[in-house]
Amino acid sequence: MKYVGKLLPTPLILNEKRWYFLSIFYARESWITLITQIIRYYQKRPNQFCNCLLSFSEDNINVTFVSLLNADNYLYDIQNHFQLFVNQNPSVEKNKLSFDKTVWGNFPNNSLTWNKFILPDYSEQCICFHQQTTDLILKLTGDDFSADSILSLGIYLLTKGLSCIDGDKQKNVLSQTLHEISVDIEINIINELIKDKIDIEEISETIESYINENVNEYSPELIKWLNGAKVLLKFHDYQYFCASICKILGLNTLQQLMILKLMNIRYNRQ
Repeated sequence: MKYVGKLLPTPLILNEKRWYFLSIFYARESWITLITQIIRYYQKRPNQFCNCLLSFSEDNINVTFVSLLNADNYLYDIQNHFQLFVNQNPSVEKNKLSFDKTVWGNFPNNSLTWNKFILPDYSEQCICFHQQTTDLILKLTGDDFSADSILSLGIYLLTKGLSCIDGDKQKNVLSQTLHEISVDIEINIINELIKDKIDIEEISETIESYINENVNEYSPELIKWLNGAKVLLKFHDYQYFCASICKILGLNTLQQLMILKLMNIRYNRQ
């Protein structure tokens, strides 16, 4: 089945590469099926693409395929492949969006759209770290892409990222980052949420276990990611690091702030 609709947008050309930004709207419960297909498509084309970057949203997966500029334009190949996939393997939403939400910008389930997002940084360093983060997410999540799993992953990655900063600076860096992010946000909202909905003792113990994780048990993906995080943090501050991770995971500012607040509670108990 070939794409026969309106003309598709031209890929972004930057840094001697073509960048393809595809959003696939697919029920979260079936994300593992879609992700498996995305990775399979990418791995079968080593001579076409040099990167496959994933990021997540409430109801869709964003995929960035990157090819060298001197390669062919693969836009229609990507479109045809994934349109056929969703046609043959439609996902079923458990909680369908209401009509008013659909009108105000959401896309139908099992649909594709282009250029709905952009990357915040196209430097080789940040793209490399995004690829490492994609690989680590796929390693850690297994087949669980539930909202709770993604939030837990956010706590893990922000905690491990902080560990890449000198130990005597971690507490101050965390406190400063929390302050800067919370300037424009009603902090009482987060405090009430933590007080009413979260077991602080359990989360603190979880964060402690992340900090004290046995280095000998680290996966190759985690080791590579930690090395990439250390490089990134040489050129950017921890706030930039946190924002990058949360954007990839699809966590909003309130969720990011909540994670940092929980981490700060643990560090202030030392």
